[in-house]
Amino acid sequence: MAVPLSFPIPIPIPPPLLHAAAALALAAFAHFLHLPSLFLYALHTYIHPDAVPSNTPRAVLRPPGSDAGQGKGSSKRGGGAAAKDAFDANSAQLYRLRLSHTTLATRPHFGAYHAAFLLPLALLPPALLLPPLAASPLAPLVPAAYLFVALLRHVAVPSPRPAQLAAALGALLVATLLSSSPFAGALASLAALPAARFARAFWLGTDQPRTGLAVLASSAPARLILYLAVLVSSVASILRCCGFVGGAEQEVRLLAAAAGLQLLAARPAVQMYLNEAVFCWYQRLHVSRTPDTEYGRAKVFLHNHHLCAVATQLVAPPLLVLSLLALWRVQGKDFFGGVKGLDWLVGWSVSMKEAALLAARWVVAVWSTVTVITLVCYKRGWLFVL
Repeated sequence: MAVPLSFPIPIPIPPPLLHAAAALALAAFAHFLHLPSLFLYALHTYIHPDAVPSNTPRAVLRPPGSDAGQGKGSSKRGGGAAAKDAFDANSAQLYRLRLSHTTLATRPHFGAYHAAFLLPLALLPPALLLPPLAASPLAPLVPAAYLFVALLRHVAVPSPRPAQLAAALGALLVATLLSSSPFAGALASLAALPAARFARAFWLGTDQPRTGLAVLASSAPARLILYLAVLVSSVASILRCCGFVGGAEQEVRLLAAAAGLQLLAARPAVQMYLNEAVFCWYQRLHVSRTPDTEYGRAKVFLHNHHLCAVATQLVAPPLLVLSLLALWRVQGKDFFGGVKGLDWLVGWSVSMKEAALLAARWVVAVWSTVTVITLVCYKRGWLFVL
């Protein structure tokens, strides 16, 4: 008679292995479901008709006075118009396409955008939900370091304007001088250019230019998210600056709420970035008697080309804040206190905990300050959307 084998002592699973398995499972789940692409799914991008077959998409804009039933031939602005006033109908049309994973995967810098979303989705939930002894105390440091590098790489893609570069340099100087940590100030200054870009998208998304173009209109929920992102981020910074925050836990909740709203607002901001090309194209088409179609064509192409780079700029600051807050949450004496031979790491862990909260605080402060200042400049007429 066979005797079944039994193991009275369970085989322990090493805590790092448990954390790695959970992170890999989440990474595979997010990758195969294309969750980073799903964040931008169904947004509209615009393509000049030279770039696509003429029988697939549908034209969304035509010049005033043109016949909607015309084909692709050329048209004139009146019977007596000179030849130089004639323009090709192809140059006066744009095609609108819905974004999907297939179309996004062909854009430059898609890998950077995909990894910027994938790393926090894979590493932060296990670090926050698993027991302290099972989670790695350095797991949130990986997405934080990658997002820092991503912001550093994409800070000048596409090329910023002189005013934006001045804002970035000013933010670097002010944040470094005011913060108690030069690293926190330098890290926070990387949020200046994304904040200026977000403010530009906010200005268009809330219909401040009063263009009357239906393509620039945002839905009521999108406008509400845009306003809440600016208000909550500004309130979190003001309350901390004035000393009205009760403790670290309350500040962490405020910063997490601000970062979450910034992340939600990144989707309508990306759409407004794409719509900005339509606005500039429309302006150049009607700015004079002879349309400047070359500028409009280049504008539409560049905005479509740099889509993933701009999306990375917009989502990286809030994801960086969430990663730093997760690092603050998992660090401390609970990991190393009482462990023989690792007591010397307790002080190092507490210092990292404080540095992570300080950096998250300054990222939100710089983002909200630059956003509000840029919006004031648009309101006063010192900046324009061209």
